[in-house]
Amino acid sequence: MILEMTASAIIYSSALAIPSRGSSETARFVSRQTDAGLDILKSSLAFGLYGQKAFDDLSLIFEECRTANWDGYQAEPVFEETYQLAGQFLKALPLGASMPAISAEADGHLTMEWYRTPRRTLSVSISPEGQLHYAALLGGSKAYGTEPFFGEVPEAIMSLINRVMVA
Repeated sequence: MILEMTASAIIYSSALAIPSRGSSETARFVSRQTDAGLDILKSSLAFGLYGQKAFDDLSLIFEECRTANWDGYQAEPVFEETYQLAGQFLKALPLGASMPAISAEADGHLTMEWYRTPRRTLSVSISPEGQLHYAALLGGSKAYGTEPFFGEVPEAIMSLINRVMVA
């Protein structure tokens, strides 16, 4: 358990590092080696494969909800764009981060939820336009807002994931 927590902290902190802007052959080599190392960690049971369930759930939900009226109450379909953005969001989570439960909303958005207790939960709704609408309960306080998604999990949302799951 301590090893997993320590490794997760190291991996999380390295995932937040600013990508190299180097263009030399050495910089490209280091980048390739780093990517290869992360791929190995992602394929390990302790750090990566548990996250595969989130991708499997995402695919299943998309297949079930891609047509109009999927819920029998005139729900909007989940569009391919929303599905792709949700997959990119999952891939952008740092290695070792807690994986969310995934569901669809009647407006066609996909929702990712991190739940620890009824008073410690976070919900992130992904729109087809790339907006991340979030709401969190953190004990006696609340946090909510909207962030654009440009391929990286916004710091505000990553901080809330950590506050819900770690604190």
